[in-house]
Amino acid sequence: MKMKHGIAVAAAALLTLTACSGGDSADGAAAPAAEAEADETTKVLFISFTNDITEMAGQILEGMEIEFENAGFAVDIQTAAPAGAEDNEGFDRLLQDAITINPDYLMVLPASYDLVEDRLVEIQEAGIQTIVVNYFPGMLEKTPRIDPLTWITVNEKLMGEVGGKYMAEQYCAEGKSPNVVPFYGPIASEISIQRMGGSLDTMEEVLKACGQKLVVLEEIYADFNREKAFTFAENIATKYPVGKLDLIIGANSNTALGAMEALTGQNRLADVDILGMGGQLDELAAICRGDIKAAGFRDSLRMGSTIANTVMDTVAGKAVDKITLPPIPVVNDCETVFKELPELFWEFEGFRRNISDEMFNQYAK
Repeated sequence: MKMKHGIAVAAAALLTLTACSGGDSADGAAAPAAEAEADETTKVLFISFTNDITEMAGQILEGMEIEFENAGFAVDIQTAAPAGAEDNEGFDRLLQDAITINPDYLMVLPASYDLVEDRLVEIQEAGIQTIVVNYFPGMLEKTPRIDPLTWITVNEKLMGEVGGKYMAEQYCAEGKSPNVVPFYGPIASEISIQRMGGSLDTMEEVLKACGQKLVVLEEIYADFNREKAFTFAENIATKYPVGKLDLIIGANSNTALGAMEALTGQNRLADVDILGMGGQLDELAAICRGDIKAAGFRDSLRMGSTIANTVMDTVAGKAVDKITLPPIPVVNDCETVFKELPELFWEFEGFRRNISDEMFNQYAK
């Protein structure tokens, strides 16, 4: 199998995306065999707000690569990411570059769909086959103005609901009305709004049924950023002493992890729970250790596999599903983490180095 990669990060200046190339002759001219091979290679461009392997997008890429490799499918993969989830201008520049690059297939995973839709319309008008990742029409406020090849995502509201239900049931069992501070992502992020809305609405419903109530102390916007979540959580822990704060909800893994680190430093993990969402590797390790109570788990490897199969099926002239929504289980201890996390990731540094040998040997069976 032939697979190439290029990685770019958008900063202040516009960056051109490139992929590694090979097969040139000594005088710089491409060899005929290489030209023939290139003609058979499907060009894929993956633009995400992050490509870190410990997070969703990086794991999606891993799943894509594995599926393409297992199928022996010739593919040239280029990847690009802006400086951070909040760098909307950088993301837009990368989408402009995509029109110039003109890949056979473009995978797009933005922090906010609404902020990139105008550019996606231009990409569609340019005739580029687009796969939208982590969004689908049912989670958007308005009917989308594009008709991509497919939407491959998780039900973000459901992710919030399953975690919220689990936590509410714990508080019902304790006979407690929890004081909660939700840590949202970027203020314009549909993902953040869907997740947190699902979590809070479900908690309120479950708690009401058992005679308790949800008390939201205040709302924080941490931009899906670990460092910002850390700083905000330090302030929140100081503002609300023991007995006044019961739960911090992180709208993504990094937010939950930042809050966990702040509460650890202030010795507050014993009295303040953390609910995460997404299930990136170090968050799953924290759930194993008991530092984060639970999270709705999204199998990003499976999403990547689905993306690869969508591309290969389309190339082969087969019909593909318009929307794919994988299930979202709750992971709340080491047993459920090892049950849901693909074995491929067990030895990855983000997971393995964050749990003890004893714990790993007990559950890695």
